[in-house]
Amino acid sequence: MGPHSGGDAEPALNARFGPFELDLREGELWKQGHRIRLQEQPFQILRMLIESPGEVISREDIRKRLWPDNTVVEFDHSINAAVKRLRDALRDSADKPRYIETVARRGYRFIADIKPPTHQAPLPEPIAVVPPPTEPTNAQQAEAPLQKAEAGPRPPFLIGRSWIPAGLLAATVLMIWAGIEFNRRGRRVGVVLLQPLMRLDLELGNVVATGSDHGANAILSPDGTRLVYVSKSKLFIRRLDQAKAAELSGTENAEAPFFSPDGRWLGFFAGAKLRKIPAGGGQAIDLCDAPIGAGGGGSWGDDGYIVAAFNYVLERIPATGGAPTRLSELGRGQIVHRWPQVLEGSKAVIFSAYNSMSGLDGASIEVISMETRQRKTLVRGATWGRYLPSGHLVYISKGTLFAVPFDQRRLEVKGTPTAVLDEVAYSEANGAAQIDFSPTGMLVYRQSRTGGGLVTMLGVDQAGVTSPVLPVPGNYLSPAIAADGNRLAFTLSGDIWVYDLKHPQMVRLTVGGGYGNPVWTADSQRLVFRAAGGIFWIDADGTGRPEPLLQSNNPQLPWSFTPDGKRLAFIEIEPVTGADIWTVNVQTGALGLRAGKPEVFLKTPFQERSPMFSPDGRWLAYMSNESGRYEVYVEAFPHKGSKRQVSTDGGTLPAWSRQGNELYFLTLGIDRQLMAASYRVHGDLFLPGTPHVFSKNIAVFGTTRSYDPAPDGKHIVALTSADSGAASQDRVVFLLNFFDELRRRLPTGTN
Repeated sequence: MGPHSGGDAEPALNARFGPFELDLREGELWKQGHRIRLQEQPFQILRMLIESPGEVISREDIRKRLWPDNTVVEFDHSINAAVKRLRDALRDSADKPRYIETVARRGYRFIADIKPPTHQAPLPEPIAVVPPPTEPTNAQQAEAPLQKAEAGPRPPFLIGRSWIPAGLLAATVLMIWAGIEFNRRGRRVGVVLLQPLMRLDLELGNVVATGSDHGANAILSPDGTRLVYVSKSKLFIRRLDQAKAAELSGTENAEAPFFSPDGRWLGFFAGAKLRKIPAGGGQAIDLCDAPIGAGGGGSWGDDGYIVAAFNYVLERIPATGGAPTRLSELGRGQIVHRWPQVLEGSKAVIFSAYNSMSGLDGASIEVISMETRQRKTLVRGATWGRYLPSGHLVYISKGTLFAVPFDQRRLEVKGTPTAVLDEVAYSEANGAAQIDFSPTGMLVYRQSRTGGGLVTMLGVDQAGVTSPVLPVPGNYLSPAIAADGNRLAFTLSGDIWVYDLKHPQMVRLTVGGGYGNPVWTADSQRLVFRAAGGIFWIDADGTGRPEPLLQSNNPQLPWSFTPDGKRLAFIEIEPVTGADIWTVNVQTGALGLRAGKPEVFLKTPFQERSPMFSPDGRWLAYMSNESGRYEVYVEAFPHKGSKRQVSTDGGTLPAWSRQGNELYFLTLGIDRQLMAASYRVHGDLFLPGTPHVFSKNIAVFGTTRSYDPAPDGKHIVALTSADSGAASQDRVVFLLNFFDELRRRLPTGTN
């Protein structure tokens, strides 16, 4: 790839190394005829390295190429992340590199041989719409993904387009059902007739984007005849032989729907409740209280119980309603369990375990026995595990669906996972995937070339004017500004970081994930935070290591200090009462922080969260669902009394202005708004004013902080969605006979 000879010669457009070919004109990376998903920054780094093979490309050169306008970015972290993504795409290793060598304190060097370009760029393999004439070899089965770029021919089936006659739509659905019946009858006589894979596109007919990222927003009924989806935070149901969908009334603020095994009911989350509604329409029924934005999904077993992700673990609830009972316990280093699937017979549950509240580093697919509560890890580095009747476990890793044969009796995978579907929309924040399966063999999903759920960090003033704080998208959570206003702490992919606002640079305080909810001490010298086993503290300059402050088998989340720094308010989540508010005396000495004996402040059957001390230490603001939904309350401290409700139509995550003149909180509903309520104190009475809108479009992550008021009292630091310019989300894709395609390409030995 050096200078070419001859004034009229064209430079090579392709570069080959190992099994890879880089197409510089199209900006694409290929491996043996298949396109590799590579984001822009990793691609540009690869291009720089290949343009100067054997030479060291400095980190400064990379910075200038990727950020030429001197954008305020934490370059070291961003470059490291981009190089890691590049190595992952190449299946390369920093320890034993085959392609990219790290040159300590200098940069990177491309060490592989670069071969002349091929004469013709490889073409992606189209989806098969007719049965193949011969069975592919095992090697071909392992390499060919089910779907690649749009260059291949498209199947002649489109559902929901306005120009398709209704008769053709009905005929298409009849053809699908006929294929299912033909396959079913073939099995009766012991003949497995593998049907061809087919693709259908369906426009939902709604201009707005669908749902949230707290679960799949489009799901299939067990018999494969109906589609349920979330739009405008309500549930809609559509028979696939009909052109229009019907709204299910009483499903406002719905998230993460799931069917009952017989298809007669739909479970879903709404506000602070787990609810169900007849799939044909009717009255919605409350099943139990649930943390707002439970965000972990649910699954309806055939034993009459629902398994849902509550309070960071899995809990089991009668499908007729009742109190949840805990099913799973957090393992060492784990911080949350999500996305359960109850297996047939309700003897075991597959779920995803994470080492951080946001971000997928350290994620794994696990299975737990209902009877013994014993667990085992099935796949590491993955999310959204699902067992399919074809005998396979499928899961998502970086937007790609993988499949591997699964022994449901022994609850273990067999063989090597294979990539089977690219560009599945998913959340990089919590691992939710926009994909669902029907036992009939049908799959529905949304396409996306990049993961969603990332956020940026902005400063927002009272006039709504924003300014970048951390413009590089990431899995940020829990922003917390030090009292001196000079530093910002936050969680990034499960670790605690500190960002210097005066001299832009980042310091990582923890390593390995599993940490969250950083809270500054009053002197801005240390941080307390959540970790496995309780609450820990660490010096904010990065010179120390985490030290225990409180230890408990129950999850504990620190939330705020009194102005003098001598008392900490925190949440403890217990199996019986859920989230309760405690406080503890904290002393500072030569050896750091030391805690006294914790004291209960609020412990009720309801969920009490987000305890925030006022600037004068006289009041404690918090959120509670005692009214049936979360509202913000203020109560005197330390002696309870003079309790006042501040929010009027639902509210969460209160925080005080540092100047002591306003109380902020977030609203519930479709459009999350940050509200501000002025207040005054008359003797022992707290008197709040009417709340007004301070800002809009604040990202919300359940009950985890997403904003923090600055010490100057004039602006806040807030997380906002980084997703922009994404393709329309009102279109879903169906793959028919998907299970047969898996059987054809990944035989399980039992079919």
